[in-house]
Amino acid sequence: MSQQLSAQIKGTLWDVKGIHDVPEYKTVSTDSAIGIIYQGLTYKGKAQNVFAYYATPGTLSGDRSKDKNLPAVILVHGGGGTAFKEWAIMWAKKGYAAISMDMRGNGPGKKHIDGGFDEPDSQTPYFTITPQLNEQWMFQAVADVILANNLVRSFPEVDVNRTAITGISWGGIITCLLAGVDDRYKAAVPVYGCGYLLQNSSMRKELLKLNDKDRQTWVDQYDPLHYIGKTKMPMLFLDGANDPHFYLDSYAKTYRMVKDKNISIKIGLKHSHHYAWVNDEIFAYINNYLNKTTPLNKIEKPEHAGEGVGAKIEIHAPVVKVYLNFTRDTTGVLMNRKWESTEAMLNDSRITASALPPGTTMWYISAIDNRGSQTSSEVVFIDPKLK
Repeated sequence: MSQQLSAQIKGTLWDVKGIHDVPEYKTVSTDSAIGIIYQGLTYKGKAQNVFAYYATPGTLSGDRSKDKNLPAVILVHGGGGTAFKEWAIMWAKKGYAAISMDMRGNGPGKKHIDGGFDEPDSQTPYFTITPQLNEQWMFQAVADVILANNLVRSFPEVDVNRTAITGISWGGIITCLLAGVDDRYKAAVPVYGCGYLLQNSSMRKELLKLNDKDRQTWVDQYDPLHYIGKTKMPMLFLDGANDPHFYLDSYAKTYRMVKDKNISIKIGLKHSHHYAWVNDEIFAYINNYLNKTTPLNKIEKPEHAGEGVGAKIEIHAPVVKVYLNFTRDTTGVLMNRKWESTEAMLNDSRITASALPPGTTMWYISAIDNRGSQTSSEVVFIDPKLK
């Protein structure tokens, strides 16, 4: 195991026996994506079993001999999710080795496997604080991802210097946390998920159901706000302006902690695994860092310019459209605010809009390139309740 991982993981909850090991695994099915069960950390007295799908260009073609020097991506599902076979295959078609693991103790068809994590009434115990650390879901889920990374990096076809991670919703929370715990990745893309969950998110109501001690324990142990500021890897943050679970104020607090970042806030982006993973910005961002392809355009922090607003843009792919996105809504729940867009102007490497509409409470600038990829500035909060 790399000294980097040892150095970064030291002193965290996951600094435990077995976390640096390449887990033992067995193959349980073989077709376009290989089904495997690997060993997680100790759980209820023995190693937990974790099911995953692993796909490469070679598993797709049936000729594994052609798999050489592959970039790899770790795929982290969200709430209600599983080891998505089609997600791994999607990345394999792009030339990647991809692993999608189930962190809920399930296998194909979401059926519980022997030795898998137990879910009472098939409900993931996201917030349950138990006397035994290794019986807490979030502890094991993060460890499952670290060990999946160990496993993939041990495969001879994988280039250990070209690995990335992307996670959706709860997987986005885990990705944000892991960015500050496992620095072997060259890029990380959390979709929807963020930190500051107790401050403002749909998870707040679940956290408030805990007693004071357990709530504080959960936040201290698992909220990404305690980890993400340590990351040195580049990160793309992708979210919907009206996401029903991760609201833009907590989202902004999270991405502000990361120095090397890009942002993509989309009006109308629905919340689901499939709606998340088909966003081309994810692949464009990761592929740039792993295969040196064209980067996403990057919009710098916006500012007022006289009566108008503007932002510099670092252009890598031709810009097709630029927009000022804003809401004049004052509804307390941010997911319910109505957003509007108006075309802005691009002059050389600067985007400008003549004036903010009266009553604007939040705004940001976005640009779409000739690939259809959208990037955004940071969100500016004018509403004093959000500042």
